Amino acid sequence: MKKFLLGLTALAMLGACALKKDNSDTYIVVSGTDDTSYLKDVDACPKVHIRQDDVKIVQVADYRELFSVKAVGYEGFCYFNEKVQKDRAVVKPRFRITRLEDSDVTDVQFSYYLETVEGPEGFLGKKTYFASVNVPQGVNEVEFTADIGELSIPQPGTYNLDLFLGLVANGYDLEYKRK
Repeated sequence: MKKFLLGLTALAMLGACALKKDNSDTYIVVSGTDDTSYLKDVDACPKVHIRQDDVKIVQVADYRELFSVKAVGYEGFCYFNEKVQKDRAVVKPRFRITRLEDSDVTDVQFSYYLETVEGPEGFLGKKTYFASVNVPQGVNEVEFTADIGELSIPQPGTYNLDLFLGLVANGYDLEYKRK
């Protein structure tokens, strides 16, 4: 049964790769955690920074380190939303989930945020998004692209706004992170 499920997972991953469309003219991909880059159109899109303080969390259960979740990059673009008449920045963060200990736990759930801390009053704030990924037993590391996070941005050319991306540690993860 395990071999069947593992084979089915591998087949699904190969199918997803075959169906992936190359949108190199629409997206900019940034690798690494200390890199800062603009979204596609430099004049219309803000810089995205991955916060070093929130780049990684370690999930612990029963005093055992089970998984490490690390923000490793993003894809994104900007567009004008006709419905609400606002410019929007769309960010799809990429994470690397690493199994730290052999266990039967396969579901990894975590939260990440997109934040603006400086800019026009109507565009400041922090939005938190939830992500869930399955790491099959026997698999040590998985790359995962989360669903989109979207923020309103000022009209192009009116303000240079930066976006910040990071992981949200729950209370126990936060205490562990400080040690």
